[in-house]
Amino acid sequence: MGWTMTTEIAQFMRKLERRWDHHPEALFIRRDVDAAIADMAAATSVRHMPTMTAADGRRELEHFYRDVVVPHLAGDRRFSRRSRIVDRFHLVDELTVSFLHDCEVSWLVPEIEPTGRHASVAAIVIVDFDRGAISSQRTLWDGASLAAQLGVPIGPPQATPSR
Repeated sequence: MGWTMTTEIAQFMRKLERRWDHHPEALFIRRDVDAAIADMAAATSVRHMPTMTAADGRRELEHFYRDVVVPHLAGDRRFSRRSRIVDRFHLVDELTVSFLHDCEVSWLVPEIEPTGRHASVAAIVIVDFDRGAISSQRTLWDGASLAAQLGVPIGPPQATPSR
């Protein structure tokens, strides 16, 4: 009995991993907002801690992704996972995110004009699940390192309205 339960839990955790892996692939690679939010809970939330950009609920999240994130995706984006921890309710990824700052990326570095520079920054994504659906996502990155690589001043984060 114990072995079966352990196997079932492991399979469930792999399912959560696949669900999460699908999300950024749909959003950042395919630019498919509908596919990105398909596996998200109705009461979902997304928070980008360094910039205070956020969205709550599917409707607001759809607007945020469609109007704020997707039109402002920097070029030459690469995501390299360094580590992952997953259990039945949470997933934490440590990533290196690299990109060319060739357009204004208001959700990542608000109010900074394109610098034409390449940047590579460490990021942590904390994903919570509710009954297998993504219920929240909190992303943190090294804003000071990013600003230094882009050659821009850093200041205190300003709340950016998602509407």
